[in-house]
Amino acid sequence: MAGVEIFDQMGPHSADQITIEIPPNFRSFLDGALVRVQAQYPSLRFVASAAGVEVACISPGDMADVRKSVLHAVYREKIYVETLPLRQALIEAVTAK
Repeated sequence: MAGVEIFDQMGPHSADQITIEIPPNFRSFLDGALVRVQAQYPSLRFVASAAGVEVACISPGDMADVRKSVLHAVYREKIYVETLPLRQALIEAVTAK
């Protein structure tokens, strides 16, 4: 998997880093999910890794909320990708004449 790096515009920080483990069958959905999560947490740095998502510049008090947001975004991306063909077929069927 290619490493996706999304950085904030404030430059390097010195803070804690955590790795949020993502199950292997969900890792293909990380790219889209990280874009969404970066919008929620613009001051944090997210990097997709072999184990999941590395989050840098995080305070200990924010870890639970960030973990919840990352897991939720990955699951939402999975739903989006897997249902896209169905939604496209439905729109085609409804709009076809």
